[in-house]
Amino acid sequence: MHAKKIIYSIFKKYKVTSILFTNKNELFYLTKTQFLEFWLLFINKHKYIICSKIIENQIKKTFNNSDINIVISKYRSFLDITTEILKKHKSDTLLVDLKYINADCLIAIDKKLNNNRINVKKEIGILDNIRIIKTKDEINNLKRSSLIISNICNTIRKYIKPGLTELDIHYTVLELLARNRVKESFTPIIASGENSANPHHISSNRKIKNNDILLIDIGCIYNGYCSDLTRTYFLGNIYDGEYKKVFETIKKVHLNIIKMIKDCVKISYINKIVNKIINKSGYKNMIIHSVAHGIGIEIHEAPYFNKNYNNCTELKKYMTIAVEPGIYINDKFGIRIEDTVLVKKKKSEILTSATY
Repeated sequence: MHAKKIIYSIFKKYKVTSILFTNKNELFYLTKTQFLEFWLLFINKHKYIICSKIIENQIKKTFNNSDINIVISKYRSFLDITTEILKKHKSDTLLVDLKYINADCLIAIDKKLNNNRINVKKEIGILDNIRIIKTKDEINNLKRSSLIISNICNTIRKYIKPGLTELDIHYTVLELLARNRVKESFTPIIASGENSANPHHISSNRKIKNNDILLIDIGCIYNGYCSDLTRTYFLGNIYDGEYKKVFETIKKVHLNIIKMIKDCVKISYINKIVNKIINKSGYKNMIIHSVAHGIGIEIHEAPYFNKNYNNCTELKKYMTIAVEPGIYINDKFGIRIEDTVLVKKKKSEILTSATY
């Protein structure tokens, strides 16, 4: 959807004539630029970029042939300029998104605009229901991001051996990301042995041993879009007993979720089926985070797979989801498998492809 149509739909939905965007993710979605220190203000058919002197030249070059009015802050605050523009156009209500505005900024906006008899309308997730469905270009970026991280994971798998530390692998991942000219979408999680029982473990100096378990959770950003991938590997001869039982359970859950992900399926239904599989396996309450999450410009975005079985959110075609079930046994080990997938009408398409 073109930005003009997006803004029109927001005006219509929230019955306002002025909208302010200040967050980098909102700004990237609407302008496809990743500059810092600028605000985007829409008032009816008028568009304004308010930016600092630092990025004046870049902003002017980027938006040179557009109908956007560019205002440089110089010695005035962004808020003072915004207020002046609103008063100029006699706008009495400004819409802001509570999800993407910090408390200090919100308090300042409230105070400043109320003093100028301008009402501040606060909503949550103004762009979420639009961003949730990916365009063709967005899907292509997500596919490329997923391919890059899959290739990196396959390279890392060949590199793993006893004696290396988690940090050795961590920095090798960062080096491979740099070689591919991409950044990490989150700090890599490299967890071995008992550390794998901590879903958000911070890579340490623990050395990988013979007959060890290693969990690798990595992702990258390509053209502004994130990928997310987790693999759990077994070194030596430990793929037996409880390790095997947990891995096979997670693999079953993972594949079942992917099979269920398609147009019009409710998240509550997926959660109920996962719950039945886990309870039957004997690992009740050992999945301690949601089994999936939306992914796109942000590593975690709508749709949200919380554990509420009354979550009636329906999946829709061209949503992108990171499927990540995991079982964690305190002080022993944890196993997680994660893939980034695209929702289609009758089935999902797996975008990540690293071998198990």
